[in-house]
This record gives sequence, structure tokens and C-alpha cells, in this order.
Amino acid sequence: MTYEKVLAYFKELPDENPPITDKLVRNGFKQACDGYILEASKRGIENPSQNWHLINYCEAKIKEGKLNHNYRYTPCGELLVYMAEASNAVDAITLEGLVEEIITSDQIHNRRSWNNRIKDVCWDKIKLKFNQK
Repeated sequence: MTYEKVLAYFKELPDENPPITDKLVRNGFKQACDGYILEASKRGIENPSQNWHLINYCEAKIKEGKLNHNYRYTPCGELLVYMAEASNAVDAITLEGLVEEIITSDQIHNRRSWNNRIKDVCWDKIKLKFNQK
């Protein structure tokens, strides 16, 4: 699963959040500042999609000369949910259940804990999906 493969796949998709990812982000589970939020703000983008987030991340890595380097784990939970949903790496019922668990929790802002939970549910399946391509 290289940056090149990930970029090629997601660049073909619409620049929007699919429904489950959208539900997660609309309900407050998203990075508040810095990182992709800061970069989007500098470009005049108020609510960047996770597609935008991923494409810009991959393009930056490729500019660093990492075209064929392995895409390493990302700690951003909303990005992992997007990757899992948009690629169908994780079934919709599992993702919907995970998002419901997050947004109904009184700990929704505990990003470290939820990011780890999202990683546990999604990351290996995402890698498997892309390593099969």
C-alpha cells in the first residue's frame, strides 16, 4: 500500500465525505485545529472533506520523494473511517455501529482513545484491501 496507490484510488472519488464519515464529522469528531484544518484554512477551505485531507497528505508525501514508500498508519480517526468507508474495506454495519458508539459517548472528544479504537476496527482491513489491488 504505497502513497501512489492510495492517491490514485482516492483521487478518482468525489471530493466529499460519504454518509457514515459525514455523520461522524458533523457530530463533532474531527480535528479542531492545526494539521489539515490549518492547511485548508490557508487555502480558503472552511470544511475540508476527508477526501481532500487524504489527497493533500499523499501529494505532500510524494513531493518529499515518497511515491513508492509504504503508506504508514495515520492517527486521524475521521480519515481512517473515510478510507474504510470509501474503499469498502470495512462493512457499513460495522462502521455505522462504531460511529454511533463514538457520537453518543460522553467521551466524544477523547480523540486519542477513539482514534485507537477506530484503528483497531479499520486499519488492518484498509491495508488488506489495498494490498490486494
